[in-house]
Amino acid sequence: MRYFKLLKDYSDENEVYCTCENTLGWEQYELSEGKQISNWDEKITFHYNPIEGSHIPDYIHNNLSWFIISPQFQMILNEIDKDGMQFLSVNIKNKENDSSIVGYSVANVINVVDAINYENSTYSIFELDDKKFYDITKYALIENKINSKHIFKLKNDEIPIFISELVKELIEKNNITGCDFLEVEITF
Repeated sequence: MRYFKLLKDYSDENEVYCTCENTLGWEQYELSEGKQISNWDEKITFHYNPIEGSHIPDYIHNNLSWFIISPQFQMILNEIDKDGMQFLSVNIKNKENDSSIVGYSVANVINVVDAINYENSTYSIFELDDKKFYDITKYALIENKINSKHIFKLKNDEIPIFISELVKELIEKNNITGCDFLEVEITF
């Protein structure tokens, strides 16, 4: 099977950009760790300025780099892998008139696999506080370690989201907006 790194598509110049001023105690990267969230506060609100952009995509660009998606996108991901996802409701509001866009959530991907093939990946290593960090610029993944997951994050590199070719096809078939894809190498 083919796999892709899920990227944000920035080509629509009229797309909204949402900002959250108060995360109510949540740190930016807590939702990148691939862990179930049990005490989510549904009062978290993102705002957008319609003068800067008015098109609302299915995958919303935001200042926290959270994976904020529409109800239609949620439905697709839920059908594919409901146990590997958690949807955390957020409020999206227009700064000009305070109107709300309903149904959007942060998609918390909780599938984490240990599938990086370091031999075939391109990366650099840096150390911080005696810990090694990998900055991977080209991913190679080991297929049998993905365990047939259709959406997942990687152990020790939990920020990027990866999807199977099936998910990519469903995104395209359902005209889900705001997504771009980068195919990754698959090894056995």
